[in-house]
Amino acid sequence: MQHIFCNETMNKPATDEEITRVEQTLGRKLPSDFIQLLKIANGGIVKDTHQAFLVDFPIESGDHFILLEEIMGANEEGLMLSDYFIEEWGLPGELVLFSGSGHAWVGFNYENREIPNVAYVEPDEGNGNNFHVLADTFTEFMSKLTAAV
Repeated sequence: MQHIFCNETMNKPATDEEITRVEQTLGRKLPSDFIQLLKIANGGIVKDTHQAFLVDFPIESGDHFILLEEIMGANEEGLMLSDYFIEEWGLPGELVLFSGSGHAWVGFNYENREIPNVAYVEPDEGNGNNFHVLADTFTEFMSKLTAAV
């Protein structure tokens, strides 16, 4: 797993206990490739060279990429807030959010699957969410991150 976090903001590696507590709280098993990243650093600010995921669909910001500034860690201020954000923003309940804020989120989509894919979702004003699968796995998602242009 490549190192994508800024060294100065990188959190300590997640422990097995922290990961287990998050999985039990969310009722979902985190993907093994994501766990590998958490064991490098338990979340943090993403390097500028890996903050953009290019898209070919319209997003609220008007950009042609999704900006991934931070990845949440396995803790109360990170992944454990996923259910709260899902309820607050009216997002699909099959998600575990790992990045985003308010009007744009990236997370694991568990709908009809044991091993989740990675999805992007924007809440909207009542006529459905802007929801797109970005990658089949977290590893594939990571491999497509690039510098914002």
